[in-house]
Amino acid sequence: MSEEPDATGDQVIDRLFALPLDEFVAARNAAAKQATAVGDAVGAARLNALTKPTVAAWVVNQVARAHPEEVGSLVALGDDLRAATEARDRMRLTELDRDRRRQVDALVGDVSAAGEVRGRTVSGEVLRRLGETLTAAVMDRDAGTLVQAGRLTQALQYVGFGIVDESGESADVVSLSAEREARRRGTGARSQVAEHQAAEAPPPVPEHPGSDTTLADAEREVAAAAAEIDRLEGRRDQAADVVREASDAVGPLDARLSALDEQTARLTAERDDTLAALDEARSALAAAEEDLAAVDRDLEGAEAKAEEARRRRRAARTKG
Repeated sequence: MSEEPDATGDQVIDRLFALPLDEFVAARNAAAKQATAVGDAVGAARLNALTKPTVAAWVVNQVARAHPEEVGSLVALGDDLRAATEARDRMRLTELDRDRRRQVDALVGDVSAAGEVRGRTVSGEVLRRLGETLTAAVMDRDAGTLVQAGRLTQALQYVGFGIVDESGESADVVSLSAEREARRRGTGARSQVAEHQAAEAPPPVPEHPGSDTTLADAEREVAAAAAEIDRLEGRRDQAADVVREASDAVGPLDARLSALDEQTARLTAERDDTLAALDEARSALAAAEEDLAAVDRDLEGAEAKAEEARRRRRAARTKG
Protein backbone atom coordinates (compact mmCIF):
# COMPACT_ATOMS: atom_id res chain seq x y z
CA MET A 1 0.00 0.00 0.00
CA SER A 2 1.36 3.46 -0.87
CA GLU A 3 2.04 6.11 1.76
CA GLU A 4 -0.25 8.75 0.28
CA PRO A 5 -3.66 7.06 0.75
CA ASP A 6 -2.93 6.37 4.42
CA ALA A 7 -1.66 9.91 5.02
CA THR A 8 -4.78 11.24 3.38
CA GLY A 9 -6.82 8.88 5.56
CA ASP A 10 -5.23 10.34 8.67
CA GLN A 11 -6.01 13.83 7.46
CA VAL A 12 -9.62 12.84 6.81
CA ILE A 13 -9.95 11.30 10.26
CA ASP A 14 -8.42 14.38 11.88
CA ARG A 15 -10.94 16.56 10.07
CA LEU A 16 -13.78 14.30 11.22
CA PHE A 17 -12.83 14.62 14.87
CA ALA A 18 -12.45 18.39 14.48
CA LEU A 19 -15.99 18.80 13.13
CA PRO A 20 -18.98 19.93 15.21
CA LEU A 21 -20.24 16.84 17.01
CA ASP A 22 -23.59 16.72 15.21
CA GLU A 23 -21.84 16.54 11.83
CA PHE A 24 -19.58 13.59 12.67
CA VAL A 25 -21.73 10.64 11.55
CA ALA A 26 -22.80 12.10 8.21
CA ALA A 27 -19.24 13.21 7.39
CA ARG A 28 -17.81 9.81 8.39
CA ASN A 29 -20.29 7.96 6.21
CA ALA A 30 -19.56 10.24 3.26
CA ALA A 31 -15.80 9.76 3.68
CA ALA A 32 -16.18 5.96 3.88
CA LYS A 33 -18.34 5.98 0.76
CA GLN A 34 -15.74 8.02 -1.09
CA ALA A 35 -12.97 5.64 0.01
CA THR A 36 -15.00 2.70 -1.29
CA ALA A 37 -15.57 4.50 -4.59
CA VAL A 38 -11.82 4.87 -5.18
CA GLY A 39 -11.17 1.24 -4.26
CA ASP A 40 -9.66 1.86 -0.80
CA ALA A 41 -11.37 -0.99 1.07
CA VAL A 42 -8.99 -0.75 4.04
CA GLY A 43 -9.55 2.99 4.38
CA ALA A 44 -13.32 2.56 4.10
CA ALA A 45 -13.30 -0.12 6.80
CA ARG A 46 -11.16 2.07 9.01
CA LEU A 47 -13.58 4.98 8.60
CA ASN A 48 -16.67 2.83 9.15
CA ALA A 49 -15.12 1.55 12.39
CA LEU A 50 -14.91 5.07 13.83
CA THR A 51 -17.35 5.67 16.68
CA LYS A 52 -18.97 9.03 17.24
CA PRO A 53 -17.39 10.71 20.29
CA THR A 54 -19.41 11.33 23.42
CA VAL A 55 -19.98 14.97 24.33
CA ALA A 56 -17.19 14.85 26.91
CA ALA A 57 -14.72 13.17 24.51
CA TRP A 58 -15.54 15.71 21.81
CA VAL A 59 -14.84 18.55 24.24
CA VAL A 60 -11.50 16.97 25.22
CA ASN A 61 -10.58 16.63 21.52
CA GLN A 62 -11.35 20.29 20.85
CA VAL A 63 -9.40 21.42 23.92
CA ALA A 64 -6.42 19.31 22.78
CA ARG A 65 -6.57 21.00 19.38
CA ALA A 66 -7.01 24.52 20.77
CA HIS A 67 -4.33 24.16 23.49
CA PRO A 68 -1.64 21.81 22.11
CA GLU A 69 1.18 23.40 24.13
CA GLU A 70 -0.69 23.16 27.43
CA VAL A 71 -1.72 19.54 26.78
CA GLY A 72 1.82 18.72 25.68
CA SER A 73 3.12 20.23 28.92
CA LEU A 74 0.79 17.97 30.91
CA VAL A 75 1.96 14.86 29.03
CA ALA A 76 5.59 15.84 29.62
CA LEU A 77 4.78 16.38 33.27
CA GLY A 78 3.66 12.76 33.38
CA ASP A 79 7.13 11.64 32.32
CA ASP A 80 8.63 13.73 35.14
CA LEU A 81 6.20 12.19 37.62
CA ARG A 82 7.13 8.68 36.58
CA ALA A 83 10.82 9.49 36.84
CA ALA A 84 10.34 10.95 40.32
CA THR A 85 8.35 7.87 41.31
CA GLU A 86 11.14 5.56 40.20
CA ALA A 87 13.66 7.72 42.10
CA ARG A 88 11.36 7.74 45.16
CA ASP A 89 11.82 11.51 45.36
CA ARG A 90 8.86 12.45 47.58
CA MET A 91 9.61 16.16 47.58
CA ARG A 92 9.74 16.21 43.78
CA LEU A 93 6.56 14.14 43.56
CA THR A 94 4.72 16.61 45.80
CA GLU A 95 5.93 19.51 43.69
CA LEU A 96 4.97 17.84 40.41
CA ASP A 97 1.56 16.76 41.67
CA ARG A 98 0.86 20.33 42.73
CA ASP A 99 1.89 21.49 39.27
CA ARG A 100 -0.37 18.85 37.70
CA ARG A 101 -3.40 20.10 39.61
CA ARG A 102 -2.57 23.69 38.74
CA GLN A 103 -2.26 23.00 35.01
CA VAL A 104 -5.39 20.82 34.83
CA ASP A 105 -7.41 23.35 36.83
CA ALA A 106 -6.19 26.15 34.55
CA LEU A 107 -7.37 24.39 31.39
CA VAL A 108 -10.70 23.33 32.90
CA GLY A 109 -11.12 26.84 34.34
CA ASP A 110 -10.65 28.42 30.90
CA VAL A 111 -13.39 26.20 29.44
CA SER A 112 -15.64 26.81 32.45
CA ALA A 113 -15.20 30.58 32.15
CA ALA A 114 -16.07 30.47 28.46
CA GLY A 115 -19.11 28.30 29.19
CA GLU A 116 -18.90 26.72 25.74
CA VAL A 117 -16.63 25.04 23.23
CA ARG A 118 -17.10 26.05 19.62
CA GLY A 119 -20.64 27.17 20.33
CA ARG A 120 -21.64 24.07 22.29
CA THR A 121 -22.58 24.67 25.93
CA VAL A 122 -20.38 22.77 28.37
CA SER A 123 -22.07 21.32 31.44
CA GLY A 124 -20.56 20.76 34.86
CA GLU A 125 -20.47 17.01 34.23
CA VAL A 126 -18.50 17.48 31.01
CA LEU A 127 -16.08 19.81 32.82
CA ARG A 128 -15.54 17.10 35.44
CA ARG A 129 -14.80 14.51 32.75
CA LEU A 130 -12.47 16.94 30.99
CA GLY A 131 -10.46 17.28 34.19
CA GLU A 132 -10.39 13.50 34.67
CA THR A 133 -9.21 12.91 31.10
CA LEU A 134 -6.45 15.52 31.36
CA THR A 135 -5.35 13.88 34.60
CA ALA A 136 -5.33 10.48 32.86
CA ALA A 137 -3.12 12.02 30.15
CA VAL A 138 -0.60 12.88 32.87
CA MET A 139 -0.74 9.60 34.73
CA ASP A 140 -0.57 7.24 31.72
CA ARG A 141 1.78 7.78 28.77
CA ASP A 142 -0.48 5.99 26.25
CA ALA A 143 -3.50 7.97 27.41
CA GLY A 144 -1.46 11.12 26.97
CA THR A 145 -0.66 10.16 23.36
CA LEU A 146 -4.36 9.61 22.65
CA VAL A 147 -5.42 12.90 24.22
CA GLN A 148 -2.81 14.79 22.20
CA ALA A 149 -4.09 13.12 19.02
CA GLY A 150 -7.54 14.61 19.60
CA ARG A 151 -9.36 11.46 18.49
CA LEU A 152 -10.99 10.21 21.67
CA THR A 153 -14.44 8.65 21.38
CA GLN A 154 -14.91 8.46 25.15
CA ALA A 155 -13.51 10.48 28.04
CA LEU A 156 -10.88 8.72 30.17
CA GLN A 157 -10.29 8.35 33.89
CA TYR A 158 -7.24 7.18 35.82
CA VAL A 159 -8.33 4.82 38.61
CA GLY A 160 -5.01 3.76 40.11
CA PHE A 161 -4.75 0.39 38.38
CA GLY A 162 -5.24 1.72 34.86
CA ILE A 163 -7.40 3.79 32.54
CA VAL A 164 -11.17 3.35 32.20
CA ASP A 165 -13.67 4.98 29.87
CA GLU A 166 -16.95 6.69 30.70
CA SER A 167 -18.74 3.36 31.11
CA GLY A 168 -16.19 2.24 33.69
CA GLU A 169 -14.74 -0.38 31.34
CA SER A 170 -10.98 -0.72 30.89
CA ALA A 171 -9.84 1.50 28.01
CA ASP A 172 -7.49 -0.18 25.51
CA VAL A 173 -5.22 2.86 25.30
CA VAL A 174 -2.10 0.76 24.61
CA SER A 175 -3.18 -0.66 21.26
CA LEU A 176 -4.79 2.57 20.16
CA SER A 177 -1.69 4.52 21.11
CA ALA A 178 0.53 2.02 19.26
CA GLU A 179 -1.61 2.40 16.17
CA ARG A 180 -1.29 6.16 16.31
CA GLU A 181 2.47 5.98 16.78
CA ALA A 182 2.86 3.51 13.91
CA ARG A 183 1.01 5.81 11.54
CA ARG A 184 3.04 8.79 12.74
CA ARG A 185 6.34 7.03 12.05
CA GLY A 186 5.14 5.74 8.67
CA THR A 187 6.37 2.18 9.30
CA GLY A 188 5.04 -1.01 7.80
CA ALA A 189 3.21 -1.60 11.06
CA ARG A 190 0.80 1.08 9.95
CA SER A 191 -0.45 -0.98 7.06
CA GLN A 192 -0.67 -4.05 9.25
CA VAL A 193 -2.81 -2.21 11.79
CA ALA A 194 -5.10 -0.85 9.09
CA GLU A 195 -5.48 -4.30 7.56
CA HIS A 196 -6.19 -5.74 10.99
CA GLN A 197 -8.89 -3.11 11.47
CA ALA A 198 -10.38 -4.01 8.14
CA ALA A 199 -10.44 -7.67 9.14
CA GLU A 200 -11.98 -6.90 12.53
CA ALA A 201 -14.49 -4.36 11.24
CA PRO A 202 -18.10 -5.58 11.15
CA PRO A 203 -19.16 -6.79 7.70
CA PRO A 204 -21.57 -4.63 5.71
CA VAL A 205 -25.25 -5.35 6.09
CA PRO A 206 -26.26 -7.57 3.18
CA GLU A 207 -29.33 -6.99 1.11
CA HIS A 208 -31.81 -9.82 1.35
CA PRO A 209 -34.26 -10.62 -1.42
CA GLY A 210 -37.67 -9.29 -0.59
CA SER A 211 -36.28 -7.01 2.17
CA ASP A 212 -36.10 -3.20 2.11
CA THR A 213 -33.21 -3.20 4.59
CA THR A 214 -29.98 -2.00 2.93
CA LEU A 215 -26.62 -0.77 4.14
CA ALA A 216 -27.82 2.80 3.66
CA ASP A 217 -30.89 2.09 5.81
CA ALA A 218 -28.70 0.57 8.51
CA GLU A 219 -26.32 3.52 8.40
CA ARG A 220 -29.24 5.92 8.75
CA GLU A 221 -30.51 3.96 11.74
CA VAL A 222 -27.06 4.05 13.33
CA ALA A 223 -26.80 7.79 12.68
CA ALA A 224 -30.26 8.37 14.14
CA ALA A 225 -29.44 6.28 17.22
CA ALA A 226 -26.15 8.14 17.69
CA ALA A 227 -27.93 11.48 17.36
CA GLU A 228 -30.52 10.39 19.93
CA ILE A 229 -27.76 9.30 22.34
CA ASP A 230 -26.06 12.66 21.85
CA ARG A 231 -29.31 14.51 22.47
CA LEU A 232 -30.04 12.51 25.62
CA GLU A 233 -26.48 12.99 26.89
CA GLY A 234 -26.92 16.72 26.46
CA ARG A 235 -30.24 16.63 28.33
CA ARG A 236 -28.68 14.54 31.09
CA ASP A 237 -25.82 17.00 31.47
CA GLN A 238 -28.29 19.89 31.64
CA ALA A 239 -30.48 18.03 34.14
CA ALA A 240 -27.45 17.22 36.30
CA ASP A 241 -26.51 20.92 36.31
CA VAL A 242 -30.06 21.89 37.31
CA VAL A 243 -29.99 19.33 40.15
CA ARG A 244 -26.68 20.69 41.42
CA GLU A 245 -27.90 24.30 41.19
CA ALA A 246 -31.15 23.43 42.97
CA SER A 247 -29.22 21.54 45.66
CA ASP A 248 -26.94 24.52 46.14
CA ALA A 249 -30.00 26.76 46.52
CA VAL A 250 -31.80 24.47 48.98
CA GLY A 251 -29.04 24.51 51.61
CA PRO A 252 -28.97 28.29 52.23
CA LEU A 253 -32.77 28.49 52.12
CA ASP A 254 -33.06 25.70 54.72
CA ALA A 255 -30.63 27.56 56.95
CA ARG A 256 -32.53 30.81 56.43
CA LEU A 257 -35.83 29.11 57.24
CA SER A 258 -34.38 27.65 60.44
CA ALA A 259 -33.11 31.08 61.45
CA LEU A 260 -36.52 32.61 60.72
CA ASP A 261 -38.26 29.86 62.72
CA GLU A 262 -35.98 30.60 65.67
CA GLN A 263 -36.61 34.30 65.27
CA THR A 264 -40.35 33.72 65.04
CA ALA A 265 -40.32 31.62 68.24
CA ARG A 266 -38.32 34.29 70.03
CA LEU A 267 -40.61 37.08 68.86
CA THR A 268 -43.70 35.04 69.76
CA ALA A 269 -42.36 34.57 73.30
CA GLU A 270 -41.60 38.29 73.52
CA ARG A 271 -45.11 39.09 72.25
CA ASP A 272 -46.68 36.82 74.90
CA ASP A 273 -44.59 38.47 77.62
CA THR A 274 -45.52 41.92 76.32
CA LEU A 275 -49.23 41.01 76.25
CA ALA A 276 -49.02 39.79 79.85
CA ALA A 277 -47.23 42.98 80.89
CA LEU A 278 -49.84 45.02 79.02
CA ASP A 279 -52.67 43.24 80.83
CA GLU A 280 -51.00 43.98 84.15
CA ALA A 281 -50.46 47.61 83.19
CA ARG A 282 -54.08 47.98 82.11
CA SER A 283 -55.27 46.47 85.38
CA ALA A 284 -53.03 48.88 87.30
CA LEU A 285 -54.34 51.77 85.22
CA ALA A 286 -57.96 50.81 85.91
CA ALA A 287 -57.27 50.59 89.65
CA ALA A 288 -55.49 53.95 89.62
CA GLU A 289 -58.37 55.55 87.72
CA GLU A 290 -60.84 54.17 90.30
CA ASP A 291 -58.66 55.58 93.11
CA LEU A 292 -58.51 58.92 91.30
CA ALA A 293 -62.29 59.01 90.88
CA ALA A 294 -62.76 58.23 94.58
CA VAL A 295 -60.31 60.97 95.55
CA ASP A 296 -62.13 63.40 93.25
CA ARG A 297 -65.42 62.54 94.94
CA ASP A 298 -63.90 62.98 98.40
CA LEU A 299 -62.38 66.27 97.29
CA GLU A 300 -65.70 67.53 96.02
CA GLY A 301 -67.33 66.55 99.31
CA ALA A 302 -64.59 68.29 101.29
CA GLU A 303 -64.89 71.43 99.16
CA ALA A 304 -68.66 71.41 99.65
CA LYS A 305 -68.24 71.13 103.43
CA ALA A 306 -65.65 73.90 103.41
CA GLU A 307 -67.97 76.17 101.45
CA GLU A 308 -70.81 75.43 103.89
CA ALA A 309 -68.54 76.21 106.82
CA ARG A 310 -67.53 79.54 105.28
CA ARG A 311 -71.16 80.37 104.64
CA ARG A 312 -72.07 79.73 108.31
CA ARG A 313 -69.13 81.80 109.46
CA ARG A 314 -70.27 84.75 107.41
CA ALA A 315 -73.78 84.39 108.76
CA ALA A 316 -72.47 84.26 112.33
CA ARG A 317 -70.41 87.40 111.81
CA THR A 318 -73.40 89.24 110.43
CA LYS A 319 -75.51 88.46 113.50
CA GLY A 320 -72.76 89.48 115.88
